[in-house]
Amino acid sequence: MNRRTFISLSSLLPFFGFGNLIGCLSKESNKLAYSQKLIMDNNNIIDLHQSLKYRIISKEGLIMSDGFKVPGLADGMGSFLVNNKIVLVRNHEIVPEHGMEKGPFQNPDTQISLLGNKHYDKHAIGGTTNVIIDKESKDVLKEYLSLSGTHQNCAGGITPWDTWLSCEEKVDEKRKDKVSHGYIFEVDPRNLSLNTPHPLKKMGRFNHEAVAFDRFNNAYLTEDRSDGLIYKFVPKYPNNLKEGELFALSIKDINDARNWDSSLIDLNKTYLADWVKIEDYDPEHDTVREEGMKKGATPFARPEGIITGDDSIYICCTSGGSLRKGQIWKINPTASNEISIELWYEVQDNSSLNMPDNIVIAPWGDLIACEDNSERNRLWGITPKGRPYLIAQNSYSGSEFAGVCFSPLDNAMFVNLQSNGLTLLIDGNWNKVVT
Repeated sequence: MNRRTFISLSSLLPFFGFGNLIGCLSKESNKLAYSQKLIMDNNNIIDLHQSLKYRIISKEGLIMSDGFKVPGLADGMGSFLVNNKIVLVRNHEIVPEHGMEKGPFQNPDTQISLLGNKHYDKHAIGGTTNVIIDKESKDVLKEYLSLSGTHQNCAGGITPWDTWLSCEEKVDEKRKDKVSHGYIFEVDPRNLSLNTPHPLKKMGRFNHEAVAFDRFNNAYLTEDRSDGLIYKFVPKYPNNLKEGELFALSIKDINDARNWDSSLIDLNKTYLADWVKIEDYDPEHDTVREEGMKKGATPFARPEGIITGDDSIYICCTSGGSLRKGQIWKINPTASNEISIELWYEVQDNSSLNMPDNIVIAPWGDLIACEDNSERNRLWGITPKGRPYLIAQNSYSGSEFAGVCFSPLDNAMFVNLQSNGLTLLIDGNWNKVVT
């Protein structure tokens, strides 16, 4: 049975009180899609729809169950049901330039050395943490480091066999005296300690963002660059990503999917596309997309969030469209090499979404999108007909929302405020939010 069929949309949890009602700051507040009321937060965390409440479940710098610190810059996140408990696997988009204080180590030199082969690169401090949550109270039971020594773990995705793929968004020049980065790593939420890091090199070395799978168990990959490509990885063996072939998407009759200069691409029009094979999947430099484009692959404007909904793959291009405020593409996979693709949503006014990034499908079937811009970041829902509605707004810092996901059991939403170092639980009467 589909989750949206059996999950009640009226589940409520006990939360904290808030202050005054305010409208969203849209200049076109008379539009139903954008006029939903938010509650001003007296605690200066997030303004939230009046039918929802939040609470903080994790905070950067606190000591976890394994003795390490909660790292900063939480980004992509996945939710799993393990031993009748909710497990969040959470990425941390950290590079050494952010400073060692952002990482999990209180004494980096000593602690990294003790981890041995459980730490991928002694010069890197990114990775993932697991958060184990009681399914009833939603209290945190345990929190620990689950992947260590990687660079800039941005987003990722859940595999059909219920593991998490954590993606590095940093490619450096290969050198004999350095550990290479720009890979995907698999994290098992059932593992109660650190996973041994193994880069999945056949999935390519580039600025990875996120991963989603189709019903044929092929992986779709996004590349966060202004001329990024969309990739497909076809595994050689079931439930195993160590071997396979990498391809890049080529849309027939469209040389550039960014739609920057003029709206040449029609909304909701079906275009045919196919895939070109990438031979040099693990290059010395950041050249995977260059090989793809030489073979006819189509560039997109910062492909970031990606998610499977029903039989389609939704891809968020953060700076696409004439306003450069975002696009959402929809791919309809087939068993053959040829597929169809459509521009499902494009931001065309200054009142709606502004640079959406991470996306997820809600239990009731709507698309949920996190904004990542330099202005005011918000959390949106989008109905299957393309109608946006406002859920939350960060009026208090420049932090983006990231890693939005839902409990595998109910409508509880989990999301990160990246720069604030917070993971939040949001719940309430979603019926009043989506109407």
